[in-house]
Amino acid sequence: MDLRWRCWVLAMLALHAAASSSMAAKPHSVNMYFQSLALVKPTPLLLPYRNGPVLSGRETLDVYLIWYGPFSAAQKAIVEDFLHSFSAPPSVNDTAHAVSSWWRTTTGYVDAFGRPVISTVKLAGQVTDAAYSRGKILKPVDVEALVLHNIHAGAFTGSSKALYMVLTSADVYVDGFCLNSCGFHAYTFPTEATGDRMLPYAWVGNAAKQCAGQCAWPFAIADFGPQDPPLKPPNGDVGMDGMIINVATIIAGAATNPFGTGYFQGDASDPLEAVSACTGIFGKGAFPGYPGELLTHSPTGASFNAHGVNGRRFLIPAMWNPSSLNCVPL
Repeated sequence: MDLRWRCWVLAMLALHAAASSSMAAKPHSVNMYFQSLALVKPTPLLLPYRNGPVLSGRETLDVYLIWYGPFSAAQKAIVEDFLHSFSAPPSVNDTAHAVSSWWRTTTGYVDAFGRPVISTVKLAGQVTDAAYSRGKILKPVDVEALVLHNIHAGAFTGSSKALYMVLTSADVYVDGFCLNSCGFHAYTFPTEATGDRMLPYAWVGNAAKQCAGQCAWPFAIADFGPQDPPLKPPNGDVGMDGMIINVATIIAGAATNPFGTGYFQGDASDPLEAVSACTGIFGKGAFPGYPGELLTHSPTGASFNAHGVNGRRFLIPAMWNPSSLNCVPL
C-alpha cells in the first residue's frame, strides 16, 4: 500500500476512534495537508532547540531568487509581492491577517545567545535562467551549482545569513519532486568556493503540471484521501499560489533550522520544522482534507488567510509557536 494512502487511512481511523495522536509529515514536503482531528486534548507538539545557529543577528533576511525556466512577469510578481509583504505594516482594518504578522511568530525562535530569528525578510536580488542552463532534469547538486555560479558571477552577495532560492518552472523536474518533496532547504559546506562559509540555499518547484494534487493543495484535488473540490487560488494561478505555500514553509524552516542544528523534531535528516510540523493547517478547525476556516474574496470567491502588498492575498500555512507549543494559523 502506498505510504501516503496508508497515512490517510490511519488518519481516518483516528477520527472515528477519537484518537489524540497527530500524523507526521515529511520535511519540506507538502504532499498531503492532513492533520489528525483530536477529540481529546493532544500532547503538546515540541520542536526542541539543538543549540545550533538560527538566522539571527541581522536587520533583514536577504532572499535571492533564481528563476529557472520560463516564468511570466505576472507569475514573478506574485512571489515578489509575497516577499515584499514581510516588511509591510499590517492593515489598520485587519492586523491579524498579514504576512508580517505571520512572520512575527519567529521572534520566539532564539539562538544560544538569546537572539531571535531576523525580524523581516527582503528580496535582495534575482536572476532569470530561462534557457535551462543545466537542463530540465535537475539533481540537488544542480540546485547548489546554480546558487554558487550566481554568487561567483557577482549577481548575489555571499552570506551565511541569507537564503538563496531556486524556483523551477512547471516543465522542470527536480530529483524527488512529487515523490517525496515539493521543495527543500540545505546548505553548502565551507570550502574555498564558498569563502569558507556555510550558505543556506533552497528550491521550490511549480507543481501545476506535475503534481498539483500534492504540492498545490488545497487549490487542486488531492491525489490521495478526500476528493473535495479545490479552493480558488487568491492570485488565479494554481501553480504559483501553491508555490507561495511551499516558499513560506521553506523560508521558515531555513530561518529556524538553517544548518540542521536549530529547531526541529525527529531525525536531523528528516525533521519536522517550524511550518512542516503544521502540515495541513491553514485556519482554525483544520482536520484531514479540510484546511480550516479561511477568508474569502467576495468578487472572485478565492480563499486566502493573509494580506500582502499591492492588494495581494495569499494562503500561507500555520507556524509552530514556541511559546504556546502549538500550530498557530493566521
